[in-house]
Amino acid sequence: MSMLNDLFVAIPGQWEKVIATFFLIAIGMALSHLWARYLARGEISAEKRRIHLVWARNVIWFLVFFIIISVWASTIAGFALSLAAVAGAVLIVSKELLMCVLGYLYITFVRPFKVGDLVEINQLNGRVIDIDIFATTLAELGYGGQQTGKVAEFPNGLLLTTPLKNTSLTGEYVLHLFRMPIPQEAMHDLDKVEAAALAAADQATQAWQADAQAHFRRISVESFIAFPSGRNKVLWDFSDPDKLMLVVRVACPSDLRLKVEQAVFRDTWRALRLTQSSDSGPGRLAE
Repeated sequence: MSMLNDLFVAIPGQWEKVIATFFLIAIGMALSHLWARYLARGEISAEKRRIHLVWARNVIWFLVFFIIISVWASTIAGFALSLAAVAGAVLIVSKELLMCVLGYLYITFVRPFKVGDLVEINQLNGRVIDIDIFATTLAELGYGGQQTGKVAEFPNGLLLTTPLKNTSLTGEYVLHLFRMPIPQEAMHDLDKVEAAALAAADQATQAWQADAQAHFRRISVESFIAFPSGRNKVLWDFSDPDKLMLVVRVACPSDLRLKVEQAVFRDTWRALRLTQSSDSGPGRLAE
């Protein structure tokens, strides 16, 4: 009881504001819960549902926070002068916290990414699943864009000092580049290797190749950026002269990158093995 009496003495005449604050927080929690239940009943995709949930939740809590500040405005103004020195010290001590808030404002107004985008920052690579005022949450992606089952977070303040890559800029289709080792015995005929890899890439992407090329032409016009045509392409990586690597570029849906990569690798090696077998067979018979 003595603790309650001390609390009553500490904030005399402010209990209406305290009750209003708790009431506003309860309303914010209830609205967030009801909105989540409403979205769960809808027939929209999980990605759009997550986008709507995060957007509505941030709007609700921003309004609740703004109203609470308005309720306590007169009290805050009364303590403003006496707290000026303390506020300066707090800002110095909580520099990282302030940077997180500024990073959230950067996300809100500049919009370098949104929920559902694939991003890379520092050593993190994943799909954005949540954005709040302090941190951004990613569903981590591993090799070939496959989900690892892990969740990673980074503070929003990191965006003010660290470059970020958004690999979802091209939307439905992405340009996927991967390096493929080539057998040493096939190096005597580079044209044949290129033809085999390009044929394998065309076979793996034939279901959407025309749509992908039309997609890249459209976004080039809409965004005023000269994107590649979306046609499959092969290049040589000769940075290591003792071990040539073939670089294959394909246009494909982002969630099919690993499937396409594996199909191109298998078909290319299969074609090269068959070619080598047919080339070596008659020679051995002649001997």
